[in-house]
Order: sequence, then C-alpha cells, then structure tokens
Amino acid sequence: MFEDQSDRVKDLLAKNDEFRTLYEEHQSLKMQIADSGRTMDQFAVERLKKRKLQIKDQLAVILASSNGR
Repeated sequence: MFEDQSDRVKDLLAKNDEFRTLYEEHQSLKMQIADSGRTMDQFAVERLKKRKLQIKDQLAVILASSNGR
C-alpha cells in the first residue's frame, strides 16, 4: 500500500497519530481477511473489505494533504 511513497508513509506513521491508527487498523483488517476463509461467512468478509477500502481512502487523503508540508 502506497509503495511509491514509502518514505512519506514512514514519516506519517512516526508523526501523525490518526494516520498511524488508521494504518494499523488497515493492517489488522488485511490479516483478518487473509485468515477469514475458514471462519467467516462471505457477507462478513465483504464488510471487512469495504471497511479496509474506506480506511485506505482516508489514508490517501491524509497522505495527499501532507505532501505540501
């Protein structure tokens, strides 16, 4: 995620609490989705995927707004 901006992501992870919290939630959801095949129904997995995409959008907004700083 955001591989082309890894330095900026690292900087935000260190300095921006909101970004760090969202990033950690995104990573957690990513792991839950990967492990969900045996334990969750498809609707639950789809909800996780939608939330993960919402978080990715929020991270992108923060990342874009921080480029000027």
